[in-house]
Amino acid sequence: MNQRTVIAILLGVVALVAQTAKLKELKPGWNLFSKDSDIQMGREYSKQVEQENDLVPPGPLTDYISSLGQKVATQPQASGFPYTFRVVNDPNINAFALPGGPVYINSGILLNAENEAQLLGVMAHECSHVALRHSTNQLTKANAIQIPAMIAGLYGQSKGGITGLLTQMGVGLAANGVLMKFSRGAEQQADLLGARMMSQIGYNPIEMARFFETLEAKAGGKAGASFFASHPNPGNRVKYVSEEITLLPRREYGTDTGRFQQMKQLAKNLPTPRKKVAPLESGQVPNQPPQNSDGSRTWTGADFKISYPGAWLALGDANSHGVTIAPREGIKQEANSSVQIGHGVIISHYEDDDGRFDFKQDTQKLIQQIMQQNTSMNRTQPQINQHQVNGRNVYVTRLSSKSALDGGNETDTVVTMEHDGGMLYIVFIAPEREMNNAQRDFDNILNSLTFR
Repeated sequence: MNQRTVIAILLGVVALVAQTAKLKELKPGWNLFSKDSDIQMGREYSKQVEQENDLVPPGPLTDYISSLGQKVATQPQASGFPYTFRVVNDPNINAFALPGGPVYINSGILLNAENEAQLLGVMAHECSHVALRHSTNQLTKANAIQIPAMIAGLYGQSKGGITGLLTQMGVGLAANGVLMKFSRGAEQQADLLGARMMSQIGYNPIEMARFFETLEAKAGGKAGASFFASHPNPGNRVKYVSEEITLLPRREYGTDTGRFQQMKQLAKNLPTPRKKVAPLESGQVPNQPPQNSDGSRTWTGADFKISYPGAWLALGDANSHGVTIAPREGIKQEANSSVQIGHGVIISHYEDDDGRFDFKQDTQKLIQQIMQQNTSMNRTQPQINQHQVNGRNVYVTRLSSKSALDGGNETDTVVTMEHDGGMLYIVFIAPEREMNNAQRDFDNILNSLTFR
């Protein structure tokens, strides 16, 4: 190999590295759920979807969609979720993905797509929502304080697993609900990540953008309305996807299985859809950690450990960044099986989606979110005071709200501390009349906190 050839190769490598460096980083936002919780949620909700919709039975059409979907699912950017792909017998133009991997493609997508690249583009877009965990990110932002307490609903008689508890919070699969309706920012992220995966597979990413713009034109009638009810158009799709393509490694686009037209004809010949409705199954109760020699228990989460009184319950997902800890009498089970914490501790992680961490500003944002989500909370300007706990700088904010236990007032003390590019927040909750007795337990719990 001569010197001129070596220089040309090196220049090509440098150009590729520089080109790739310009790609916008796409990563999941703040999320109080673990990836395992996303998967469990998707599995539970998939039962509801498959009981309420007319799915195309196993055969050539479902095999075709599954094989195309697996081309996307095996890309590194798909984050290794256990993706499944099913066809819904519905001529309306729609597609959606549940947290954790289940993807559903209406037959109307096949009927309106012009080529296989457009069909695969829809699937890449939906897989991107899963990989970027948009559903549980939005759920986290809308319910920052309720979610750790919600996980406590896995204790006792609560039925329906995670999805049953979300239903009690008013969260469901409605197209305009927080779980299924994505923001324009999330839509753009899914477009960009989907474009990258399409390019790697060998399909032209611009076909995805063109198909969505075609749907937008049809949405003026009834055809594309279902899709855009949950996927708002971020605008200028063709423009920003075209710009993204210029940053991707150069490829020859032309991958095609040659089966698209045949499968489109099968979709045209499907029978009239049937609707079905059936109940969800009940959830499970989590196990408790063993007692220590001093009678306490230790909760070990994804990145921290904390000790608490042995008679209390720790309720949460050991793979996540949060837990709810409370005495049995501090957990109020409502008639509709929903759970409220009137005495106990909620621990979780906060990370602002703008990616620019500012300890005090992010603490203020969190406090405002907590106050907005609790209609009974004192609306006076909260006082955020700085302290030290075990050598760590923390902010302490005291709030007041209506007690879930006796209808009187309760004190909610929010402690925030810097951790892992964001904050860990701890909410200590007790009725005002019990606060003096509860303070010792709260102090011991806070002082026992260690990071793994």
